[in-house]
Amino acid sequence: MMTQFCNICCFIFIFINVFQISPSHADNAVPVLLWGGSINSDLTSAVNPFLKSTSEEFDLFLRKTLENSPPVLLYIKDNLCIEDLVKHKQHLQKVISSDSLRYFPAVEKAVNTIEDLPSYNQTYNDYVDSISDGQLLIVPISNLDVIPETYKTIKDSSPNLIAILTGKACSYRRSERIKRDTYVNNTTEPFIVASDRVLFYASKPLLLKLGNNTEIELPLKPTVSDDSGKTPLSCKLSMKFNIPNSISLAFMFEVETPGYYTLKTVNYQFSDATVNEKNLTTNTTIVFPFNFSYHCSQNIIFENSSTILNITNLQVQLYTKLAKDGEKVFSDAYDCIGFTTIPIWAGIFVTAILALIMIWALTMIIDIRTMDRFDDPKGKTITISAQE
Repeated sequence: MMTQFCNICCFIFIFINVFQISPSHADNAVPVLLWGGSINSDLTSAVNPFLKSTSEEFDLFLRKTLENSPPVLLYIKDNLCIEDLVKHKQHLQKVISSDSLRYFPAVEKAVNTIEDLPSYNQTYNDYVDSISDGQLLIVPISNLDVIPETYKTIKDSSPNLIAILTGKACSYRRSERIKRDTYVNNTTEPFIVASDRVLFYASKPLLLKLGNNTEIELPLKPTVSDDSGKTPLSCKLSMKFNIPNSISLAFMFEVETPGYYTLKTVNYQFSDATVNEKNLTTNTTIVFPFNFSYHCSQNIIFENSSTILNITNLQVQLYTKLAKDGEKVFSDAYDCIGFTTIPIWAGIFVTAILALIMIWALTMIIDIRTMDRFDDPKGKTITISAQE
């Protein structure tokens, strides 16, 4: 049995070391040591150190172990962790080296589970010499070193005694291995629309949020058409979705500056009713030159007081004339994030300050003048006028 206890101690050490490198969180699970009496061999199987025993599992084990209602001595410590068992292993070895041993690394609500055993009469007394069958003696302790003396005293008069050591809580930071969720690739197909004059792309389906907190993910394949806008070069891209009510979106591409397209407004219409027609606007500046595409990895939001249209990773291009037969592809992108971003400007500003300091320092060093005249002790004293 000495070998079994040594294996348990090694098991506890491995349990601590492994858990120190795993994700940590606090809970009310405490270790449980159970020894003495006669425990069936089928109940002494190894415990997985990476799993926590629930109160239901521990209750099932107790009912099988205590089915003959042997006397039970329960030691309860207010604060008990695995580190305490390792620290006092020499004292515990004196009483459990020759008896059957069962170890649970972490049990939920262990004290409550033991106290709720229906076939036992509970007794709270620190000075008891013997325990009869069907009796549960609960002994609160503050130090594990007192266990050997009290256990041996009661064991001599109650040979079938089963002792249990546990705690009410663990104030240390308990660590346990947490089962990670399996990664599921939830990527959806991109939203791609190609009309005669417009090529439109979004990495996710368009998301429409209505005023009643309803979110509608628009289908990937709408009915598409394009028409001329206010000028021959401007364009109106219309998309019609049937989900099952009819929803129409019209993207208004205008030429406000010669050579540049501008997208500010999306016309939204619900159920083919003119009364439900709304104009959605955006705060993002969407301006791009002819023969270039526009790209923005940030979410583009078109909205009014009650409706929001969310577009993820937008890229769009217009053709100044009807595209030739064949596959349409995007030209070079005119990105919404400019070339000189905030980090670049910060770097230029800091570099400019350092350059000015270096120039000032070099100027001061160059301006230093050394003496070019020295007194001759045998000659006439050097006289320097104020002009010099």
